[in-house]
Amino acid sequence: MLVAATRLTVAQTDTKNKVADQISELIATQDAAVAKLMEEVRALPREQQREAYQKGYPQPKDTIDALSAIVRKNPANEASLKAISWMSGRSRGRALSPEMFAALEEHHLNSSELSTVVLSLYSANSEEAQAFLATVVEKSEVKEAQGSALYVQAMQMERDPVKAEEYKAIVEKLNAEHADFEVRGRKVAAMMKATVEAKEKLAIGKPAPEIIGKDVDGNEMKLSDYKGKIVVLDFWGDW
Repeated sequence: MLVAATRLTVAQTDTKNKVADQISELIATQDAAVAKLMEEVRALPREQQREAYQKGYPQPKDTIDALSAIVRKNPANEASLKAISWMSGRSRGRALSPEMFAALEEHHLNSSELSTVVLSLYSANSEEAQAFLATVVEKSEVKEAQGSALYVQAMQMERDPVKAEEYKAIVEKLNAEHADFEVRGRKVAAMMKATVEAKEKLAIGKPAPEIIGKDVDGNEMKLSDYKGKIVVLDFWGDW
C-alpha cells in the first residue's frame, strides 16, 4: 500500500510539473515574440514605428486558446492561476471564459496571487466577471484580493450616474475595511473617498467652498466677500 501511495504521489507531482512547464513555455514563447517585435520597432524611424507595431504584433489568441485548454483539464493546478493571470492581463479580463472564472472560484479563491487577476478585470464587464468580483469580496480570505475587487467594482461604476449611490457605498466599504490598500504605491481608498466628498460639496446648487487669496492688485480677498454677486472663477496654471 505504501509503495502504491508513493507511486501515486510521484505521478501527481510529475503531472503537476508537466502542466507548469507547458504553461511556462507557452507564455515565454509569446512574450519573447512580443519582445523581439518591440526591439525591431524601436530600431525604426519614429514615423514608421506605429505601423510596424500594428502590422507585426504577435496576437495572443493561439496562446490564450492553448492555455485555456490546459486550465480546463487542470483547473486546480497552481500553474493554472498563472495562466489565467497572464490571459487576463493581456486582454483586460475579456479573454476569460466562464470556465476560467469557475476555476478561479473553485480552486484559487484564497491564493495570495489572486489580486493580480482581480486588478486585470478593470475593463471586464461581463456577467461572469461581475459575479466573480462579488464572490471575491464576499468569500475570499485574502484581504488584498478583497480590496482589489472592491476597487475594481468602484472604478467600473465611477462614471455611471445611475450607480452613484452604489459607488459611494463601495468606496465607504473600501475605506472602512481596506484603508491601507494600495495600487501602484498609492492608497486609493482615501483618494476615492476625497473625490466623493468633493463631488458632493461642489454639486450644482451647493455653496462654493471658501477661497482665500489675493486679487489682481495684490489685495487680500475672500470669495465669501462677494456673496450675492455674480462671480466668475477662472482657474489656470503656468507650466
